[in-house]
Amino acid sequence: MAGLLPETAAWTQGEEMPSRTWKINWEENRIDGVLDGAEALKQAAMLALLTPRFRHLIYSFDYGSELESLIGQNRDYAAAAAPSMAEEALSVDSRFSEVKSGKFSARGDSLEGSVSLKSGGGTVLVEAAIGGSNGNSNL
Repeated sequence: MAGLLPETAAWTQGEEMPSRTWKINWEENRIDGVLDGAEALKQAAMLALLTPRFRHLIYSFDYGSELESLIGQNRDYAAAAAPSMAEEALSVDSRFSEVKSGKFSARGDSLEGSVSLKSGGGTVLVEAAIGGSNGNSNL
């Protein structure tokens, strides 16, 4: 099986791994190219927020969020609990050196808010709308 990966594909301990990943086209629900840098980190954060923790066996118990548990809760409680849940979900990702959640608010039947993430490449702001009458979430 030798020779499957090019010699340049090896990473050393402590070296930051590249953030290049497939680009998700949220509007058309399909893969649409590749992302790198800040946009890739933004998408990774959004996927972690949208993935329910403990539901999928392919993910460790550290991955995902518990934001889904806010469905059906009092709107004020949901808006107050969401920032700490978002921070907890994203703080396990070693690519983010600092995670600060902004204010979340209930609008209609969705929860909207933002999270600021610091990484080696700078600061990324993730703005999310979670939930809604059609169950969709987006960036």
